[in-house]
Amino acid sequence: MHSLCKLNRIVQHLMSERSAQRRRSAGAEAGTGRKVAGPKGGISKGGSSEFAYQVIRGEIVSLALAPGSDLDEAALVARLGLSRTPLREAVVRLAGEGLVQILPNRGARVAPMGWNDIREHLEAFDLSQRLVTRWAALRRTEGQIAQIESECRGFETAAQKRDSEAMLEINWRFHAAIAACCRNTVIERFYLQLLTTNLRISRLAMTYDCFPTEESYGLHVGNILREHREMVEAIRARDGDRADALGSSHAGLARKRVSECLTQSMLSDMELPLGGVPDSLG
Repeated sequence: MHSLCKLNRIVQHLMSERSAQRRRSAGAEAGTGRKVAGPKGGISKGGSSEFAYQVIRGEIVSLALAPGSDLDEAALVARLGLSRTPLREAVVRLAGEGLVQILPNRGARVAPMGWNDIREHLEAFDLSQRLVTRWAALRRTEGQIAQIESECRGFETAAQKRDSEAMLEINWRFHAAIAACCRNTVIERFYLQLLTTNLRISRLAMTYDCFPTEESYGLHVGNILREHREMVEAIRARDGDRADALGSSHAGLARKRVSECLTQSMLSDMELPLGGVPDSLG
């Protein structure tokens, strides 16, 4: 319990300044009625429910809305210039994706992101990414491999520009394109939910300087680029075993990065478990 409370305090500490800055920026954009960017593209204010969904989702995954924070319906209605009905539709949709919790008689809040949440997510993400990547290799079409290659090149371009926000969003699209190849809508939907949560965890890592040197940053990004290319090649070659192994290795990069980040940011007495049986099950 002590470790969980400590992590929650660290999460709030790491995000406080960035959250305030992003909330102001997102609020200004929403007020203009301009398109809101997200992993699946932009959306204008014309579709009220979709607009609310895109804005709130963007603020959640960017950590502008901190994990565990309340969603003030009245404030959101005023800020987005919408009625309550489309806003509530958006909140229900976000709850279905695991980004929001609806509390009986208490409104809604952003889904918390504590110690057990991160551990369980990383375990589930590893297993699901292995399956999705394997099935993509075995079931993809020629058109789908072309889309995966396109997203891979887009990520490389963003990495060359050191555009971390673009890297996160294009990485989402890259893995979503792989998931689309598995030809199982239930598995794909579950994986995309985990992938979206991964945006929050990845940004948590990026709120603290996880890389003590330029060399360590370059090594980390280089590993991502290399594994992306190898995943493309395994899927193109229909090599399910190789794709499976790369899916697990790629998830391991995320585990390692989050572990190092939390360890550097005041968690010197605690490590993020990278495997094994949770204490509660031992």
